[in-house]
Amino acid sequence: MSRRIRIAFLGWDDWARCLVEDWAARRLDIEVVGVVCVEQGGGDPPSDLPFPSVHEISSLRELGSVSHLLDLRETGASEPPGLPDGTIWVPPEVTEVMRGLCIHNQELLRYMGVVETARDAVVTIDESHRILFFNKAAEAMFGFRKEEVIGQDLSLIIPPPHKERHREYVRRYVETRRGRFIDHTVDLKAQRRSGEEFPISISFSVAEESGHLLMTAIMRDTTEMKALEQKVIQNERMASVGEALSFVTHEIRNPLIIIGGFSRKLLRSQSLHDEDRKQVDVIVKEVHRLEGLLTEIQDFVKPMRLERETIRLGPFLEELVGSFRGAAASPEVEFSLELVGDPAISADADRLRQVIINLVKNSLEAISGRGRVVTKAWEKDKTAYVQILDTGEGIPAQRLEEIFRPFFTTKKGGSGLGLPLCRKIIRDHGGEISITSEPRKGTTVLISLPVAEAQ
Repeated sequence: MSRRIRIAFLGWDDWARCLVEDWAARRLDIEVVGVVCVEQGGGDPPSDLPFPSVHEISSLRELGSVSHLLDLRETGASEPPGLPDGTIWVPPEVTEVMRGLCIHNQELLRYMGVVETARDAVVTIDESHRILFFNKAAEAMFGFRKEEVIGQDLSLIIPPPHKERHREYVRRYVETRRGRFIDHTVDLKAQRRSGEEFPISISFSVAEESGHLLMTAIMRDTTEMKALEQKVIQNERMASVGEALSFVTHEIRNPLIIIGGFSRKLLRSQSLHDEDRKQVDVIVKEVHRLEGLLTEIQDFVKPMRLERETIRLGPFLEELVGSFRGAAASPEVEFSLELVGDPAISADADRLRQVIINLVKNSLEAISGRGRVVTKAWEKDKTAYVQILDTGEGIPAQRLEEIFRPFFTTKKGGSGLGLPLCRKIIRDHGGEISITSEPRKGTTVLISLPVAEAQ
């Protein structure tokens, strides 16, 4: 059972304040009973100390039964005479050592507080590749609690191809004191607890403590930044493509109209031979196809003017799915609609209908006359979601990154502008569209749109 220690300070300064704050933080059973006001004493103690019974006393003899007297001033004096029984005098030489320890401890606590609350993940390892420090941002980034990783090997957060390689880097640096990435910032991959890999920006530094090296990495998750960079690059590329297409469309349309007009006129001629008529008919059909392509290009290139109105997704999707269900050519094609609530959005009905029809047609082609096309809609966190999934053949992973690229198509006779146009329409509405797929298991398209503001 511990007993309370009663302390009187000889003078008041930063060192005394440091000790008092440390005792309060650790909840030690120590009572400050006063500050001895001597000729060489420090400043007056503050009135808001976290200890009771703080009062000024004018001489050593008033200390009474105080157990300890801490000399906080380097007076060089020997033990003062007349100390009450039970009072221990701590000479200046000892208090100087204590002063250094206290100040060092306070600096360490301040440093730890700053690093612990930093927005970037901070991880420190030793020469053996073991984790020594793991701040709160690192816990949030990697999904591990500090207690789970302290003392464990750093390979917990390194993707499989680099686990052993990184350990070798550390070993080599310990031996040579040379490393390519020290004091530099680089882009690498890291691994969350779930096994998910993600991009990080990481800077390395090294400190030596008692002859041993401590290696620290400061990391920032760059997933969102990389996505934004890709979006900027994509937008710049689309702007360049748009300018070129606008020029080409303008230059092609006029002669195409002339060719189409003459061809249709020839078809109406009674003197045209059958073989010639077939050839002219091919020209008319190709002109019609090219005119359709130019219309798609114009829709894709030109700024889109949206005629917005409040649309309730429930009735809107029921009508569209019903029309597909009624026109289904095969009884083995199943259409279904799943609604959770009735989200409302502000959108151009014609443009949104164009998107849904295009996506459902893609799903129908994917299932090849047999399978399911499911449309779902729900609302969460002020965002409306529309999902269209099918049980078709799916899309290979290498093609998923290309399907929104203009003119990329796997369909015979396709323009490759359907999905890029769909994404343009959705983004012009302030939303986003994404596609996930797995070969032989199907494809899922997810559209997110802001819900309509309440009137």
